[in-house]
Amino acid sequence: MGERARAAITEAIEDHGPITFAEYMELALYGPGSFYERPPVGPSGDFVTSPHVHPVFAELLARAIRDLWQRLGAPDPFRVVEVGAGDGTLAASLVRHLGDLPLAYTGVEISPGARSALGAIEGVTVTDELTGTAHLVLAHELLDNLPFRIVSGRREIRVGLASGRFVEVEAPIDDELAAVLAFMGAGEEGDADRLVPVGALSFIDDLAEVAARGYALLIDYGGAGGAGGGVHGYQGHRVVEDVLAHPGDSDVTAGVDFGLVAVRAASRGMRPLGTVSQRDALLGLGFERWLREELARQQAQLDARDGLEAVRTWSGRSRASLLADPAGLGRLRWLLLGGSELTAPSWITEPDAAPQA
Repeated sequence: MGERARAAITEAIEDHGPITFAEYMELALYGPGSFYERPPVGPSGDFVTSPHVHPVFAELLARAIRDLWQRLGAPDPFRVVEVGAGDGTLAASLVRHLGDLPLAYTGVEISPGARSALGAIEGVTVTDELTGTAHLVLAHELLDNLPFRIVSGRREIRVGLASGRFVEVEAPIDDELAAVLAFMGAGEEGDADRLVPVGALSFIDDLAEVAARGYALLIDYGGAGGAGGGVHGYQGHRVVEDVLAHPGDSDVTAGVDFGLVAVRAASRGMRPLGTVSQRDALLGLGFERWLREELARQQAQLDARDGLEAVRTWSGRSRASLLADPAGLGRLRWLLLGGSELTAPSWITEPDAAPQA
């Protein structure tokens, strides 16, 4: 697969000179022979996400979605759109947990392989673009993979060719990039090695059209200023530092600047309703109660001398704890956006005080 991506990138550079890092990402992740041409997520893939770690993630997320449905006035049908739905693991679980609602669930994927997997899930409509209207748009670990450009001081870092290798090349900042930097409040000077998330900002523009009167829940790595790691990738569950070495064979990602995303959303008419760590969100949705119930079940299995089941319950509880580990998946951020008339739930604004349903 990587050879096709490498050929496409080489052709682009030969056609119009050193390309932006955003164009490089577009070809390496979403072009012919790209990383996302097939679903790379899961134990047998290149990395795992929360829905693959333990089913309780989807169970608690479904609880949050049910709350949002009620705050919307219980619409029928309830149109939920998951963008970047991947192999459908999360979609299948949410459809099952929300089966009593008038759910109209759509999975958006540009990957042909992922669309094929999603199409096999009963109750999921599949498309390749975000259009129409939705009561809730869900994006789980999407924004960190959307193309970004890179600025170093007064220059842009682009991707060129040297002796058959892809290398970083400096170029002047063009008008389009300067306009985005101005929106970010970042001039051409004093912002060394700044990531400019053109893909994420464009996504927010589209999102604001689709969910103007609904909610959007964005879950990703990052923080203020994009805290969460510089440019890196994943291949075979290992971190890749040189993302130019094997395009198409590894992921390309960086932490999301949630503050900037919130500002963009507000400029497009959506209200930022709050952001919390995944750990706090899950605790606010009842994770501790679930852990206690699983511990009680494990003890009951031991009392009944069913050691094998007790070990399975212990193993599942151990895996689930990774979801709230502040050094791992627990450091993901949940950002909730909403239309001007919508209210914010306690699990996003005051997770410590949220009822343990």
